[in-house]
Amino acid sequence: MKKLGIIAALPAEAKCFHTTKINLKSPFEIERSIFLCISGIGYKSSLNAAKELIKLNVDAIISWGIAGATCDLVNTGDIILAKSIKNHKNIYSTSVKWRKKIIEYFKDSSLNILSEDVVSVEEVCNTPIKKIELFKKTKAVAIDMESAAIAEVAMSNNLDFITIRAIADNSALYIPDVVVKNIDNYGHIKIMKLIASCMFYPSQINQIFLLAKSYKKALKSLENFSTELKKENFFYFT
Repeated sequence: MKKLGIIAALPAEAKCFHTTKINLKSPFEIERSIFLCISGIGYKSSLNAAKELIKLNVDAIISWGIAGATCDLVNTGDIILAKSIKNHKNIYSTSVKWRKKIIEYFKDSSLNILSEDVVSVEEVCNTPIKKIELFKKTKAVAIDMESAAIAEVAMSNNLDFITIRAIADNSALYIPDVVVKNIDNYGHIKIMKLIASCMFYPSQINQIFLLAKSYKKALKSLENFSTELKKENFFYFT
């Protein structure tokens, strides 16, 4: 039987699969022949996670989680099924057949599902200006920090690959510096340091609340999407 691997950067993204088991870095089986790995944020972390899945002889990998928008064509809560992943070096195409199966199934869904390009970067893109510049340069409507590394491993091992991302911060939303500087590799907030930072930069507090609201909405979209995907074995075994 074929094996499927899923990589999520954060535990919060992995909880969409309603698993009671949460391992960091090490893949674990959530259903028969379906393995989930929580990688941590960024290129290196996701590259290592993909390599761990290769050791399990998976046949396909999904890059799963949240993303930011680079333009006003997409909004918070939208689901992006990437046509391709772009970074500063390469362009990686996703599995057309697999992606089309999912799109066809959800064509009458209340979820807004888009098939567009995603740009993968190695540093947080936290301002509207940076996001717009990336869109002008790449024409990718969404941005993440993991998919390029996962695609790189998948392509080099001749595996099927797709990226599924829910939009959290829209293109106009600023991610406060106090958040960027006070979050660990697994999305856990260093709460005392965050509070202390907010005392010095109170103007960022409103942006923190807006970001939290957007993040919650994106996770809800992922949860709704994952419920249907699991019913159909992620459309990979059909």
